[in-house]
Amino acid sequence: MKRFVLLASALALALFSACEPQQEAPVYGGKQAVPEGQETETTTPEDSTERDARLARLGITPVRCVYFTEYTPSAQFPKEEDIRCFTHINYGHARFVDKKNGTGLEIAKPDYLKKLAAFKKTYPELKILLMVGGWGYNADGFSEMAKDNAKRKAFVENILNACETYGIDGVDLDWEYPTHAAHSTHNGEDYYNGADPNDTKNFNTLVKELREALGENRLITYAASSSGEYMDHKTALEWVDYINVMTYSMGDPPYHNSPLYRSKLTRKRSGEESIETFHSKGVPYDRMNYGVGFYGHGDGSVYPSSVQYHRAVDALSTGKVDGKSVEGYNIRWWDDEGKNCYLGDKDGKMYASYEDPESISYRVAFLKQKGMLGAFAWEYREDDAKGTLRKALRDLMDGKTVENPYPGNGL
Repeated sequence: MKRFVLLASALALALFSACEPQQEAPVYGGKQAVPEGQETETTTPEDSTERDARLARLGITPVRCVYFTEYTPSAQFPKEEDIRCFTHINYGHARFVDKKNGTGLEIAKPDYLKKLAAFKKTYPELKILLMVGGWGYNADGFSEMAKDNAKRKAFVENILNACETYGIDGVDLDWEYPTHAAHSTHNGEDYYNGADPNDTKNFNTLVKELREALGENRLITYAASSSGEYMDHKTALEWVDYINVMTYSMGDPPYHNSPLYRSKLTRKRSGEESIETFHSKGVPYDRMNYGVGFYGHGDGSVYPSSVQYHRAVDALSTGKVDGKSVEGYNIRWWDDEGKNCYLGDKDGKMYASYEDPESISYRVAFLKQKGMLGAFAWEYREDDAKGTLRKALRDLMDGKTVENPYPGNGL
């Protein structure tokens, strides 16, 4: 028998209201989605004029954002019905041309960006942002640029030019991470994205200058580590519209990639702990989006290191991933304490973590109960061909009932 995400529309709408007291949390299969006794704060301590300007440029809320990268196969390029699952799209990658010196800006597959921007003709409420940076070598150049007045000015001019050239709505900064010299290897070359003790201060100078140049009508956002480190978030929000908290990539099997609550299968931290850390640092709930992974992590042997949702579907429906048998390791298990699903053997040992409509339902219930701005997903191409996760995220945010097509044994 199929199981369903029982999120009644009226109840979900009541939960999301920022001006009414929070009522009983939604339930799934008789289990409460959000622990009782947690207060919700949605007010933002900012000047009323600044708040009005920010709300005017935000577009549709609650936010349903997705990252869309140049790695998306052309055959998977979305139709308008797919685009309408989202209110905001962050397109990337844009990277520095000279990564050692932090100069120039190049946009991967600019034709993709043009095609996405074309949807605004029939869906004018859609907001499209240029994603600059990313993990590892993708962020090389940020530190060198941000510390230099002339390079910052040139970068800001490049962002403004991109907004005007492509008719897009702003920029999403993915500097992973200020003050931290991340090491990565790409095409056989080693990259170190540089780090400076003043990176955090320089980041805030950068977003201030971006706001001055982009004005009141364009968006400035950034992605942030689930740890809450590396950035002075409270100060940055003087110029930034909202933060995308990357509540994923927090563990490999036998630990969850993106746990909502702490359980014995949590390694670093839970999503709840991450959001509360940001809040304790002065970030209002309504200035954060909760990060939903359209992927998980595999053990690197039975499963590849990255297990996108479409691979999890293959494992559950065919017993194979990339043509390799995973029979006996493809049993869908449920961690009710952490509100997470995973793939494992008959004894419940985890071999791959992933997200599905049931796990996403609890994340949506959580962010609504907290009064958060919305949710974002990494990334579009990792969904299955039917768009199961993007449609689930849309419908759950709208308070609708969603079916989980692969509930497994439900244990």
